[in-house]
Amino acid sequence: MHRPALPLGSAGSITHGESMTATKLIPSLGVSDIQRSIGFYRTFFGFKPADSYEQDGQLTWCWLRSRGADLMLQQLSSDQQITLNPAIGQSWVIYIQPDNLVATHRALKQAGLPVTDIRTTAYGTDEFLVTDPDGYELWVSVPAGESNGDDEDEDEDEDRDEDDEDDEDEEEEEEWKVTGR
Repeated sequence: MHRPALPLGSAGSITHGESMTATKLIPSLGVSDIQRSIGFYRTFFGFKPADSYEQDGQLTWCWLRSRGADLMLQQLSSDQQITLNPAIGQSWVIYIQPDNLVATHRALKQAGLPVTDIRTTAYGTDEFLVTDPDGYELWVSVPAGESNGDDEDEDEDEDRDEDDEDDEDEEEEEEWKVTGR
């Protein structure tokens, strides 16, 4: 159904002095295996379940969070085929900014996932492309020069400092497995 734009000042439109501003935009992806997708985004990008919904004892929706990033996953039923439309092409992409581009690239590559080489773009980013388990293309990107490839020693120090946080994360993961939250 086509809905024409409302003329400025008409009922239902923004009038002078009013402001309507989005405060957040959260992608929601339809997936064929929600547990597999949760594992992918948790393992490689640090996302953790923040909320979920079950139907008939099966997880059907999950809201994932990693620091300031949010992502929702929706389990598609068996009759809902995931067909990414090649005609759409590059009209939409998902960008993910990790805290360490080089380490993320290495982990994805070691897991046998198809990743492109890291490249520096004309628009000032270091980035690579990877495809998630359902075929969604993810551009993993950081501002040029911030890929952390030369900071191996600093990363090791940070890893040691984060050991306590990792223990807490493992406890949260165990809770997730038991309760679904």
